[in-house]
Amino acid sequence: MATNGMDKCREAFERIKAGKPHVAAHVGLDPTKITAGIVSVEAGFDRGYLKKDRLSHRALIADIEAYRKSFGTESSSKALQVKRANDKVTQAVSDLEIARSQLYHVMAQNVQLVERVRDLQGQLKALSNVTQLKTGAKRQPS
Repeated sequence: MATNGMDKCREAFERIKAGKPHVAAHVGLDPTKITAGIVSVEAGFDRGYLKKDRLSHRALIADIEAYRKSFGTESSSKALQVKRANDKVTQAVSDLEIARSQLYHVMAQNVQLVERVRDLQGQLKALSNVTQLKTGAKRQPS
């Protein structure tokens, strides 16, 4: 367990690299987007905790920058963005199919219920001892 701020930041950086961050916003983060500020937040500090001008922070900041640069340029980042977009599309199509299936199921149930209501109305009409008056008809004096 970390005893000081630098240890916490180092552990946070390792968690991010391993893909197991504690902060939800950092899950699945593009490695080219990892910064000292993100590591600070993951460690439980504010974004400005790690500073280049602090001698004790320089090694970790250099490690973070080296890690980020090891993943290449924007093109790899763009490829990752395209992959994520395609994954989102796949998920949306799957969700659409589920919703469509549920819609068809509910529509079939509604048709069955309408038929049942018509059936019950017919039975009620056959069992009713009340005479229906024609609309617009006048009552006959008794």
